[in-house]
Formats: sequence, structure tokens, C-alpha cells
Amino acid sequence: MCNIGLGAVKLLPWRPSRKFQVPQMMEDPALELKAAKAEREARFRASTVEPVMTPATDLAEIKRKRQEEARAAEEKYVILPVTNVYKIDVLLQMIHLCYRALKEEAKREAERKAQAEREAAEKKKAEEEARKAEEAKRKAEEEARKAEEEARKAEEDRLAEEARLAEEARLAEEAKLAEEARKAEEARLAEEAKKAEEARLAEEARLAEEARLAEEARLAEEARLAEEARLEEERQAEQRRQEELARLEELEKQAQEEREAELARQAAELAEIARQESELAAARLEELSQSGSAADVPEADASEPAADEPEPIVEEPESPEIIPETPAEPEAEQAGDVSEDEKAEPDLTDEE
Repeated sequence: MCNIGLGAVKLLPWRPSRKFQVPQMMEDPALELKAAKAEREARFRASTVEPVMTPATDLAEIKRKRQEEARAAEEKYVILPVTNVYKIDVLLQMIHLCYRALKEEAKREAERKAQAEREAAEKKKAEEEARKAEEAKRKAEEEARKAEEEARKAEEDRLAEEARLAEEARLAEEAKLAEEARKAEEARLAEEAKKAEEARLAEEARLAEEARLAEEARLAEEARLAEEARLEEERQAEQRRQEELARLEELEKQAQEEREAELARQAAELAEIARQESELAAARLEELSQSGSAADVPEADASEPAADEPEPIVEEPESPEIIPETPAEPEAEQAGDVSEDEKAEPDLTDEE
């Protein structure tokens, strides 16, 4: 309980005294209600929130300050005892002073609590700002790390892209060189194939020319041999013809010498027949020669004069003198025999 002196007696604002104080207007009840509400909130915070949020050292310091303020208030409001005359007024003054002291104490307590709240709020705000700064710093570091990671990744991607492009360029260059080498190889192979084909065609042409020349030589040799055989055959035929003509001449001569005019005539007929047969044989040989090569024509033409040579003219003997018929019969028979033999010989010539 506070000690109240007489000199410090003050009247209550809502109980004016005609002796000591001029009547005053009462305070607004709404303001008192607001003040009481604020005081209750301050007491609630002081009893519940502040002890939890305030460290132990701050609580001890606050308690010590409050005790010092209470002692100072007690020393300030010391009132001397009063007489019995003024006991009621003094008691009222004491109550009023105690109320004011309590009110001031509550006000100071509220101020202290408000100060503590402000300090706590400032501390909390500072901590929040520090936390936010730390969070911002952490976010900045995280963003910087992310930016660095993105930059590193972008650099790696750029290097990878450059490496990929370089690899693609290298592969494209290798493919281009390979394509050029392939084309050069194909051109070389085509040139070699062309040269080989030309060589083959030249070889085939040479072989064909050699075959043609060999064939021409063979044909020429065959033509030469055929011509020689033909000439030999013509020579033999001519020889046989000459022999036949000689034999016929001999027979004719014998007939002229030994036989009569009939025999001579028959011999002349036989000679004519032989000559005709030789002409036929020459004509046949000429036809054979004309069917040969063109080179044989001059030789065949040269052989024609030999075939067309005039036959030796067989002179008919003069008509013999009249001979008796009886002795002429054996000679006629002999001439008939000879004529038959002579007729048979041209047939052999034709067969030859």
C-alpha cells in the first residue's frame, strides 16, 4: 500500500471539491474503455506472450526496473498524517492518490510492455529482416548457382552443339571425300573397262582380220588348187584328145593305106564325131570354169583357144579302084570291127 502525505493530496477528477479544486469535465468513457482494453491486452501479453518471447536475462532486467520504479513511486508519494477533521477527505485523497499511483504504475507498466513489445517487434522485425535477407541471400545464391548451372549447361550444350556440328562437318567432309574417291575409282574402272573393251574389240578385229585373211588365203589356195586341178584336168583331157586324135589319125592313115574308101569315110566320120565330142567336152569345161571365181575367167579364156584349135584335116583318099566284091568282104568286116571299136572309144572319152 502506498504511503500518502497531506501535502500531496489531490482531488479526483470525477469528484470535484469546492474547497480544493475547480469542477472539471469528466473524461470520455469510450477513451477509458479503450485504455482499459489496451491495459488488459498489455497485461495479457505481459503474462503470456512476453515471458515466452523474452529471454530470461531480459525478464530479470525488466523485473529489476519495475522494482526500482515502485520504490521511486513510494518515495514520491509520501503524505503526512492528517487530523480527524479531514479524515474522510484525506481518505478520499489517499484513495485517489493510490488510484492515480496505480494508474500511473499501470501506465508505466503499459509503456514498459509497449516498449518491450516494440523492442520485441523490432527484434522480430530485425530477425525477420535478417531471415528475409538470409532467405534473399540464399535465394540469390540459389539463383546465382542456378544461373551458373544454366550458364555451365548452356556452355556445355554450346560446346556439345559445336562438337556435334564439327563432327557432322567432319563426317560430311569424309563422306564427300569418300564420294569423290568412289567416283574417281568408278571413273578409273570405267576407263579401264573402256580400254579393256577397246583392246578386246581391237583383238577381236585383229583375230577377225586374221581369220578373214586366213579364209581368203584358204579360199585363194582352194581356188588355186581347183584351178590347178581344172588345168590339170584340161591338160589331161587335151592330152587324151590329142592321143585320141593321134590314134584316129593313125587309124585313118592305116585306113588310107590299107582300107578302101569306105573305111576312110568311116574314119573321117569317127574323126568328126571325136572332134564334136572334144568340142562338147571343151564346152563343158568352159561352163565349169565360168562357175568358179572371177580370177579363173582369164585363165578359162586362155584355155579356149586350145580347145578351139582346128582339128587336123583328114584328107579323104581318092576313090579306089574297083575291086572284086568277094575279097572286099573280109576288109569290110574288118572295117566294121574297127569302126565298132572306134565308136566305143569316144564313149570312154566322154566318160572320162
